[in-house]
Amino acid sequence: MSWNSEEEFVKSFLSSTGFMSRSIKNDYEVWTEVKTGFGRPDIVIVEYNSNVLEERRGCDQKLLTAPLSTKTAFALSYLSTCRWVRRENLGKFLNVKRAQLNSVVQELQARGLIEVKDHLIKLKPKSEILAVNRVRVFEAKLTQWMDAIEQAERHLWFTNDSYILMPEVEGKRATSITHECDKRGIGLSFFNEVTGYSAVVKPAQSGVQNSPMLWQINEKLVGGAREREPIFS
Repeated sequence: MSWNSEEEFVKSFLSSTGFMSRSIKNDYEVWTEVKTGFGRPDIVIVEYNSNVLEERRGCDQKLLTAPLSTKTAFALSYLSTCRWVRRENLGKFLNVKRAQLNSVVQELQARGLIEVKDHLIKLKPKSEILAVNRVRVFEAKLTQWMDAIEQAERHLWFTNDSYILMPEVEGKRATSITHECDKRGIGLSFFNEVTGYSAVVKPAQSGVQNSPMLWQINEKLVGGAREREPIFS
């Protein structure tokens, strides 16, 4: 089948059962055209721990549905690499004044993400608060494969599972695409409606990257993300 647009191609891929049934063993959500502030992947598949998600959603839903502030996302990525952190050191990392630092700490506390002891702050165990355990992103292109690879590279700052998705091709063109994806550590997937989905090249690594974007995705998932909402801005 020939598709008239990338949007038709993406819809066809998502409506097929091959990829989801063969590749995803966890609970998941699928988002499309996600604005990340540094690119807009066509497909984002967020796999998550349903137990953690259910526990997190037991908090104030009105609070959870509010967007996570950018400063708070950066605070989470920093705190996840430390144990106890002095409040003033967090402020220095974020380069904020006391009033804005207090606002960040209050948001973290209200979401149930940190422990506070006097002037010290510590992130709660990630096993209790981080529901996301894998994020796969796909850049879909009908023909412009080099553009897709360059766009897919932009997503490596928050996930290693970055792919390009294209209709199946053969011969020298397929060899060129395969070589370039392998060289850059990007996954390559072909799809057609007859033979379905095939993973030609796996990403060089797998798993999420600790980053502000990861925590934005996590908190958006907890709050009930909707397609096409900006996540990171």
